Amino acid sequence: MGERIKVLLVEDDGDSRELLAELLEPEFDVSTATDGVAGLKAFEAEHPDVVVTDESLPGMNGTELAQKVKEREPRARVILVSGYTQVQGSEHCDVVLRKPIDVERLSAALGRLGDEARH
Repeated sequence: MGERIKVLLVEDDGDSRELLAELLEPEFDVSTATDGVAGLKAFEAEHPDVVVTDESLPGMNGTELAQKVKEREPRARVILVSGYTQVQGSEHCDVVLRKPIDVERLSAALGRLGDEARH
């Protein structure tokens, strides 16, 4: 077993963020950010394998964040979480998951994308 997959979770809702981080931490190395701007700073500082971002964030939305992440590190993977099925700009994301999040599906996607990001 190599190092655990590093995940950056960007979510402005504190309760959702903490709950999700708690659910993912047994399997992944999780760090969090409260909005898109903070998410981008955290991405640059920590170089996670996969970014999980909510679409509706203050300041910079999830698809904008995804675009900036890909510009900086094309191998990084992005999972966009949205309440809508059609999201403008979602072509910058590797996976789009509907809210409410199915944690098992999210974990499976994280494992797969984390491996891709490393190879």
